[in-house]
Amino acid sequence: MNKQTRKTELLHDGLIAAPGYPFTAGAIFGDLRSRLAKEHRRPMSYERLARIMGQSTSTTHHWFGLFHHPHVLGFLSLLERLSPAQRHSFIGAHCRHYATFDDPRLAHAPGKTGKLIELLNLKAGLTILTGGTDSSRTFVFTALGHAATRAGGKLLSGAGIDLHLPTRFVPVESLVYIDEALGPNHARQLIQRIWPRVLTSAAPQLFFNGVWSAVPEVRDDLLRCARFKHVIIAEQASPDVRHLKAKVSTPIHVLMLSASKLVPEGILVACRRVKRTKHPEN
Repeated sequence: MNKQTRKTELLHDGLIAAPGYPFTAGAIFGDLRSRLAKEHRRPMSYERLARIMGQSTSTTHHWFGLFHHPHVLGFLSLLERLSPAQRHSFIGAHCRHYATFDDPRLAHAPGKTGKLIELLNLKAGLTILTGGTDSSRTFVFTALGHAATRAGGKLLSGAGIDLHLPTRFVPVESLVYIDEALGPNHARQLIQRIWPRVLTSAAPQLFFNGVWSAVPEVRDDLLRCARFKHVIIAEQASPDVRHLKAKVSTPIHVLMLSASKLVPEGILVACRRVKRTKHPEN
């Protein structure tokens, strides 16, 4: 008699040995999927779940519908032996920060975040995110990316490149992340390698964090894309707006970040629309 048969027999006899965990893996994964759908205000397809987890769609379907996940049940059996405070501390220590407009860093100024949501509805144009610290810019940039995915409800609501490792924040699943610590030459080579795929993406919005300054040779491509897509770039120093007005015929917005004096780690976002030249250069 194998161990699994012996355990089943004991359960039928009314004798239960530890861990005696009461939930099945299917119930746990199903509950998680439902909570994610509620949080993101739309159904979570296997394709979307697969992209978030970095797995194939077939593997994701297997995990959510078929596999018994003994390792997950064992993990939860260990986790529940911690005190509530230690349990929450453990989860918090091993989950990256999920940047959203509901986060206290931005939610303290609902009028400003409302303007950011309006910007995401633009069909075409150029939005420049500048000012603040590298951390605050990346936070707002990532929150915009997550909001675009949630608003569009499609896997390709946004595409693009971020020159930051997502070690402390939850990445936008449709963006490509590059470790800029590898050096500017290596980053440039990687960007040039994937550049055609990003430009030909069906995504209506393109996001670039640090790319404008790191790879100047792609700037003309970005400006051309802004004629029929919404291009969002994040940079420490704002590009020359006079030059941009002559190149871009669609709306140009500048988001200037600064630190809040009233809210710890709070971020203020001032949005300004740039008056553009009527006749762009060809």
